[in-house]
Amino acid sequence: MKLEIEITEDEIKSAIGDKVKEAIRQQANKWGIEHEIKAQVKTHWNQAVDSLIKEALLDSKSLRQKIATALENKIRAQLTAALRNAEK
Repeated sequence: MKLEIEITEDEIKSAIGDKVKEAIRQQANKWGIEHEIKAQVKTHWNQAVDSLIKEALLDSKSLRQKIATALENKIRAQLTAALRNAEK
């Protein structure tokens, strides 16, 4: 008696993928995982914020344009309010 089984590469990938997902699921459901996640976030938080600030400051042309637009809008609003008050 001869038994032949053909397994495709996609089937192998799928089976391995299922095992990896299950291992991740088990690790994520481990007791205390929330504490570990919070600790990692706390560890990397300052570095991430610093990176975002540096990125914004390096793009000074864009930052200047945003500030100029905000100031322009504020001055226009103040001017409009002053003109309305002067008309009364």
